[in-house]
Amino acid sequence: QQYVDALQPIAESRNWRLVTFLLGACPFSTRSDTDPNNAGCVGWNQIAADTILALHPDAVFTAASRDVRPGPTEHTPAGYVEQWRRMNDAGVPVVAFRDNPRFASSRPDCVQQLGADAPECGVARADVYAATPPYEQIPDLPPNVSFLDMTDALCDPEQCPAVVGNVLVYLDDNHVTATYMRSMAPMVEERLDQALGW
Repeated sequence: QQYVDALQPIAESRNWRLVTFLLGACPFSTRSDTDPNNAGCVGWNQIAADTILALHPDAVFTAASRDVRPGPTEHTPAGYVEQWRRMNDAGVPVVAFRDNPRFASSRPDCVQQLGADAPECGVARADVYAATPPYEQIPDLPPNVSFLDMTDALCDPEQCPAVVGNVLVYLDDNHVTATYMRSMAPMVEERLDQALGW
């Protein structure tokens, strides 16, 4: 959902039709990856996938990984890959984005208390991101999926800060602000073109 703020200006400038299918805490998967007991999420995703296929879109934009926390704990759920395979069977390209860092508490609150440059309000990049994304370690990825890794827009080589260019990156403990996401639009556009070959 948060990437809509980067995709909308791209769609407007290129006269694309941008259709969104959004349900909170329910990523595009064949399973409920945030709550295994959430049958509603599984049912919603089935309907979403059927509707997407009926639309015959030029591409689907979705998540590639989740749970970017210290450990690192980032992973690509099997249910994501199963949906990508379903899109592949229908000839639909998928662009999947790498998840952003997640924190234990609100980043704006931290910035307000400690200041924009406080290292405590960010996180060491190496603590949350492995050098190789988890999806690149999956041996049987379908050929229709490309990846959008915006880590370098969210982190410098050492840190993933809470403020970049005097703009708050996060509006809470894990969602990127609309303002910062819009600032990422030119980079997202360039990488979308590379991923899709358009």
